[in-house]
Amino acid sequence: MASLETPGAEPPPPPPPPPVYSWQPDSSQSPWLPDHPAGPPQPQLHSPTAPRQRRGAGGAAGGIVAALAAFFKYGLVALKFAKIGPTAISMVIAFGIYTLFFGPWFAVGVVLLILVHEMGHVLFSWIEGVPMSLPVFLGPFGAVTQLRGPLRDAKQEAIIALGGPLVGTVAAILVYLYATTLQPGHTQAFFFALAYFGCFINLFNLVPMSPLDGGRIANAISRWMNVVGLAIMLGFFLLFGNIFALILFIIGLFTTISRFRNAARGLEPRSVPPATRVVIGIVWLGMLVLAAGGLTVTHHAIVNGGVVQGVNQSSQNF
Repeated sequence: MASLETPGAEPPPPPPPPPVYSWQPDSSQSPWLPDHPAGPPQPQLHSPTAPRQRRGAGGAAGGIVAALAAFFKYGLVALKFAKIGPTAISMVIAFGIYTLFFGPWFAVGVVLLILVHEMGHVLFSWIEGVPMSLPVFLGPFGAVTQLRGPLRDAKQEAIIALGGPLVGTVAAILVYLYATTLQPGHTQAFFFALAYFGCFINLFNLVPMSPLDGGRIANAISRWMNVVGLAIMLGFFLLFGNIFALILFIIGLFTTISRFRNAARGLEPRSVPPATRVVIGIVWLGMLVLAAGGLTVTHHAIVNGGVVQGVNQSSQNF
């Protein structure tokens, strides 16, 4: 390529060197920064350990008043809820466990039937004037209530124990009667199965073995009936291989031994006259007939309706 320089012209002088900036250690400002930084001023940062400005008396008093107002608005509600907190929390846990086996809708029905059964104990204890705790659910093992006061005699214990199966069986029968008003199908099968389960758990609780309700009822008749109940529970396990029956048998064995020991020490509720024992025995047998009859009727309703195969599906699709 040809050069563009003019012949005979002098070359242009070289450009001046760039300025050199120096930094002095004792200088408070760098020479290449402006005197005032651009942009909005930055907020001043405080050390977390630095002392802070104290609030006035009015601000402190306002905070105390606000805290007291929040306590009376929400704290008292929390304290009131604490009485039913164990019941509510244990119900949710039991619902989750039953859902794994039966589906969500049937689990709701099972938990409610167990709750009605336990509230029957609470109702009869209130009638008898004996304070009782609200029920606490034991996962797949039903629920339990606890007496908060002494019992007058074995009759009072039997009456409170009868309250659960009586109210629970009546509730299960009402569920069955409602199911009979429905058209054949999954919904009717659902309620028939729920009524069957309700009758079964109440009949099972009437087995004369502590800590079941039947054991507390039978204790008013004769403590030896608990031994009969142990034999029934052991036979149930041997015939059907039900591990739940084995667990109850082991618990019942220790409970029965404890009751005999307490009786020898005079720690059991006072015994009742023979006539009262006969009445309690008749009522107990009547409850057995009622619960067993409800179980039989609901079983026939399920089988005759041809919905045995659809019961589990109905619990999922209800």
